[in-house]
Amino acid sequence: MLRIAACFVLSLVAAAPDDIVPPAAPPAKQPPAAPSGPGDAPATKPAAQAVKLPPVQAKWLEKLDGIDRAALEAVRGWRMPALPENGTWLGDAPSAAALKGKVVLIQAFTTADSSSKAMLGKAATAAKQAIADGDLVLIGLHTPEGADGAAKAMRKPAAPTLLDSTGALCDALGVFRAPVNILIDRDGTVRYAGLSTSGLKSAIKELCAESAGTRQPQPRPAIAAGPTQVDLPAPNDAVDSRFTQDRRGQQAPTFYVESWLTPTPDPTGKVLVVDFWATWCVPCVAAIPHMNELAQHYGNQVVVVGVSSEAADACKTGMNSQNLRMNYAIACDRSGAMSGFYGVKGIPACVVVTSDGVVRWQGAPTGLNAALLDPIVKANAEWFAKASEAMKDGRWAKALKNAPDPVKGGKSAY
Repeated sequence: MLRIAACFVLSLVAAAPDDIVPPAAPPAKQPPAAPSGPGDAPATKPAAQAVKLPPVQAKWLEKLDGIDRAALEAVRGWRMPALPENGTWLGDAPSAAALKGKVVLIQAFTTADSSSKAMLGKAATAAKQAIADGDLVLIGLHTPEGADGAAKAMRKPAAPTLLDSTGALCDALGVFRAPVNILIDRDGTVRYAGLSTSGLKSAIKELCAESAGTRQPQPRPAIAAGPTQVDLPAPNDAVDSRFTQDRRGQQAPTFYVESWLTPTPDPTGKVLVVDFWATWCVPCVAAIPHMNELAQHYGNQVVVVGVSSEAADACKTGMNSQNLRMNYAIACDRSGAMSGFYGVKGIPACVVVTSDGVVRWQGAPTGLNAALLDPIVKANAEWFAKASEAMKDGRWAKALKNAPDPVKGGKSAY
């Protein structure tokens, strides 16, 4: 199964930096400030700077969505954020004394997804020898998604695990929904993040061989707020009759499909168009040429995803028997996780989501024309250019704040 963040269309950078170079030296000490005279302005404190670290070998990195990689890279070189004093833990919370001088491995995950849940055990296996040697401390970090049921789902966690229901520590570490690891050296510097299993083993070996006292990391400065949403007018017409729920202006739910029949599309800064369809649906098939033209016309500005309610094998059979050719991404999902949120009662049915994760339009494929899409695409591109630096930070705080309220009929992604 695949879960993709609600802001599916948010991606910033490629996930494979250049090869590593020898470790950087500690930052040079600042020269003392000249004494101030009676008329001089008060001396200002130098801005905090991250320890300069070389890029990581591409082969060490896990393949991640671009915004996930950008958020993790923004944390490297800064001091590991303090663990919450009053946090809820499964197992005994490690003390500051227990972490001092040790390599620390934080594995983020959620029990709401079986593959994610397994990552804590995999991290324990990768770090087994370093833990046994007393060089490394492993900490589990459960993201807000599914945190309420984590205690029941994890009776015997592989390591002490913090249930981060507010997402505060996740945001401080650049962690969102992807199950990622964070590796901190003996001086408390965040050195690596988002490593593959083989990369994690190599990085653990490297950091355990180092001595403490070579770096003096500083706390990461407070995250600056960025633009919140794409500037588009609110709709003033009734939602299309094929939907029972009008979600325009609301945050889209977690993008979820059971399987992809095509490669997962690159959604970097693009408007997302989701087409709910099926091979047995005559109007759906008739709309395919229009969707192909749409994908071709907007190119890198729009990503189109056809989501079929059929099983993958049935969808493949239907496509082959009718010789259907789509120039856009195709996925299958029988759960109706997304179509249920929109109240889809008839297909084909399309929704448009901008890069801020906000639903902008719901209707039939025939409604997807230049008069509708051109203003959305233009506004999305302008917003993405301004917000791309800020949007990688504080994502859990924003997501939890904007999550639909189940009491009011919304389907929360958490």
